[in-house]
Amino acid sequence: MEDFLDKPEIGQRIRQLRHMYDYTQAEFAELIDISINFLSEIENGKKGLSQDTLAKICRQLGASADYILFGIKQKQSSLIDIANTLNIDELETTIRYLESLIEMKRIQV
Repeated sequence: MEDFLDKPEIGQRIRQLRHMYDYTQAEFAELIDISINFLSEIENGKKGLSQDTLAKICRQLGASADYILFGIKQKQSSLIDIANTLNIDELETTIRYLESLIEMKRIQV
C-alpha cells in the first residue's frame, strides 16, 4: 500500500521553515519537545509525526497543517486577521513600532 503523505516533502517544508526562522535543529527540537534525532528523521523523510508534534510545529513556525502536509499555501491574511492573533503585549509593541515608522517618515519629508 502506498503512503498517502510524502514524508520527504513534509520534512523538506519543515526544514525550510525552520531555516527561515533561523532555528538550529537543537533549538527547534527543544521548542517542540522532541529529540534532535527524531527531528532529523522527520526532516529527512524517514519518520512520520503525530498530530501533537504536527500541531507544535505549525504553531512554532506559524504554518498551517495544510502547508506542512501537502504544500498548500493559505490565502494572504489581512492586517486585521493578523492583528487578531496577537496578544495585548504583542499588539502594543506593534502599535509602538508602527508609530515610530510613521514618525520617521514625517521627519524624512
